[in-house]
Amino acid sequence: MSVESLGLWFEDRMNQLDAWRLRRNAHRPELIEKPYWHNDALASDAARLESLGYAVESEADNSRYVSATYPANTGGGFGQLSRTVTRRVPSIHVTYRLEPEHPAA
Repeated sequence: MSVESLGLWFEDRMNQLDAWRLRRNAHRPELIEKPYWHNDALASDAARLESLGYAVESEADNSRYVSATYPANTGGGFGQLSRTVTRRVPSIHVTYRLEPEHPAA
């Protein structure tokens, strides 16, 4: 099993747990904002939330990686001018809204 598929499996299980909690909750929130790391996780979770009465209100995609450049340490460095740090972040951000025919209470 690759690291990518392990991450997708874990993300899917956490989304299943969130949907199970929503199903058991008598007072569902009107808005849900969720980040996703994979398109496959978005597709399966959107179907789960649709069955609970939520519809996609907005969706934003961004880069999978963010970078920041830090200035050199001025405490007598050895020629290092700056360093760049890159991190993987969730690339999809979705907002769901509870549809009117599915009341929150």
